[in-house]
Amino acid sequence: MSEPTELSPDHKPIGPASSSKHSSKRGAGKGGRKALYGLLAVSLVGAVVSGALLVRPAPDEVPVESLVQSKVQQAVVPLEEVLARVESQQVALEQRLTDLDQRLEQAEQQVQETASAITARQAQLEQLEPRLASLAEELSRLDSELNLRVTAQNEQIHVLSERLEQSRQAAPRPALARQAPRPAAPPSPPFQVTGVESRGGRPYVGVSPNGLSSLRDIRLLGVGDHQDGWELSAIRGSHAVFRHNGYSVDVQIP
Repeated sequence: MSEPTELSPDHKPIGPASSSKHSSKRGAGKGGRKALYGLLAVSLVGAVVSGALLVRPAPDEVPVESLVQSKVQQAVVPLEEVLARVESQQVALEQRLTDLDQRLEQAEQQVQETASAITARQAQLEQLEPRLASLAEELSRLDSELNLRVTAQNEQIHVLSERLEQSRQAAPRPALARQAPRPAAPPSPPFQVTGVESRGGRPYVGVSPNGLSSLRDIRLLGVGDHQDGWELSAIRGSHAVFRHNGYSVDVQIP
């Protein structure tokens, strides 16, 4: 039997120590997979060693230890690559599980908050129900009282209407006196006509306020001029015609 084969320094050993290290980092499930990979690697190494020992090297051939070491390295490298890919996939899955756990916690928190809000609303509604019932009863009572009052007032109005009609029928009707309307007297202008003058071939009428006879108070009016709201509409011989509020008044010119 040959001595135990030593692995190169740059090669990582696969065995119980490596399996326990991954188990402590990844959990119980990952540790089980690590142990399975380790057992497969050990079995493969044992098969390679057994095959190498069955071959007896000639004196000038490579030593058995070197051959076994080379075969072991060739068998272990693919397993390490597969293990690295599995570890990478497991890390991604663990990250996704972590995200899902966080989302689930947020959803549970929202559900709890919603349930608390619903419970608070239900408590408020339960407190309002007696108040609403009381208000409904009060409204029904007021409606009944209002209907009774309206009915009583309608009866009173009906009685008063009948009495008023009876009193109208019993009262004598006075005869209407027909009187012809008297024509309203035309108004008098608030000034006096003092005379008529001609200037530039156009006639003018002199007017002065009532009770005043000073020459400086006399004003000459032509046709179309106004005095105290009165318009001189025409001069006809010894008469001056004035219009005021729809009336036409003839004034004698002295």
